[in-house]
Amino acid sequence: MYDQPMPQRRPIILLSIVTAALAFAAIAAFGSGNASAGAEERAKGAVAVPATALAYASVNTDRSGAPWQALEALAAKVPGGAEAVATLNGRLSDGSDQAKVMQALGGDLSVGLLGIDLSGGATPSANAVIIATAADSAALTSELTKAGFVPGPDIKGQPVWERGAFAVTVNGATAIAGTSRSTLQSALDAQAGVAPALADDPAFQATVAKLPNDSLAVAYLAPARIAGLVELASGLLPKSSANGMPDPTQALAQLSATLQNVRGLGLAVVAEQSGLRVVAAGDADEAALNKLGARIPTAYAPTITNQIPVDAIGFGAFRDLGPSLLAALDVAAAQSPEVAEQISMVETLTGVSLRDGLIPALSGEHAVVALGGDKPAGALLLAPQDPTAAAATLGKALTQAKQLGTGLLDQATTKPAPDLNKLAVTVQPGGSIVAVGTAPQLAATPSASITSSAGYQAIIDQAGLPQNVTGLAYINAAQLRAMATAKGENIPPAARAINGVVAWGTPGAATLFISIG
Repeated sequence: MYDQPMPQRRPIILLSIVTAALAFAAIAAFGSGNASAGAEERAKGAVAVPATALAYASVNTDRSGAPWQALEALAAKVPGGAEAVATLNGRLSDGSDQAKVMQALGGDLSVGLLGIDLSGGATPSANAVIIATAADSAALTSELTKAGFVPGPDIKGQPVWERGAFAVTVNGATAIAGTSRSTLQSALDAQAGVAPALADDPAFQATVAKLPNDSLAVAYLAPARIAGLVELASGLLPKSSANGMPDPTQALAQLSATLQNVRGLGLAVVAEQSGLRVVAAGDADEAALNKLGARIPTAYAPTITNQIPVDAIGFGAFRDLGPSLLAALDVAAAQSPEVAEQISMVETLTGVSLRDGLIPALSGEHAVVALGGDKPAGALLLAPQDPTAAAATLGKALTQAKQLGTGLLDQATTKPAPDLNKLAVTVQPGGSIVAVGTAPQLAATPSASITSSAGYQAIIDQAGLPQNVTGLAYINAAQLRAMATAKGENIPPAARAINGVVAWGTPGAATLFISIG
């Protein structure tokens, strides 16, 4: 699969590393949990995808089905949406060759990415299989002929049409295409049960089972199979520390080890009457991830949201930032003496103990809050066990950071340095909340909180926000529009239809809901 010298693989490896890091972040944030709904309908094309696939995606293209009908009804609530749907439907029914091909392919398309082929030079090409499980065989065969496909040698009795390297077979309502004849052979072997199929892979099954079954589209990534790319990437980097920095190959080795325990990551998109829902789910070995320093958060009922004012333009709530940071630093320090030395140096410079001061200050519930107005402001809210001690520790650390940061900025640029003095640590006498940022007023209890807002309550009711979550985020679209209007900015018509956005995590999944209409 990888046929070119290592230097030519850099763009792909870098992309793979980013993708893998995002996969790990999602799994670490949402845990493994239990199966629930199950997106089996969107996953049926996986029976013809080899089990070694790196990724899989399935799209519902049946415009007469319930998912598409829901999407069209939702689009009608957005200015210009009905016209866009009408244009799309027109193009898919205008009698053109492209429209005929789409109609012949039917209402269910799946793609399995088996790997990246670099045999053609610096420009990579995908090694993939495409499956249509509701095809019109007669119409599709006719369209293949029009497109320049010609009959080729059968594969185990299956008729094959070829054009260049591309190969297609049609058997009843199922059409399978491969980017090469050998890829098509692999897909047919998987479909016949001669070789393992992705549909039978336990990680794929566990992940897909947590996704909603009425999805417009489903995507799946196998991070464990990308771990090898990370290992290859480590060969491009020097295996020694420089300028006091940790050995970069150790970080990649840690990432690779982590990915090997992240078995699957899935994503599904669902159109509903009141909005668009995106659900992510994962399957991972939590015990192994914990040994590697990853903390799998547990669900809790956020109370710090009562501290967020009603006119906030958005917030993100979570907890135990300190313990999570400490777990990651402990693993890094165990792998690299330089990290331990740097932690000790920072403690000496700031006079703040990591374990005895900073970590306790960053324990408990947290919220990042953004406020609007002429001069937007915000703060990180903390609810530690001892707010007074936490404020003193964070204030001391911030003072030292300002002094160090201002000096470094003055040396690094001739432009005016940012005014770090705008940052402050605030706690009310006898109060339970510490605010770190440019909005010290957030340390005080608001006269009206976001949780008392009718608009906020309506959106979380539409979204079905559970009481217990691993994290929560909210964007107040109405407040954002009001702020933009006050500044004379032009608001796109489609943005006016968005009421708000809410996202949350639960053990085993994460959900983002966009309230529309």
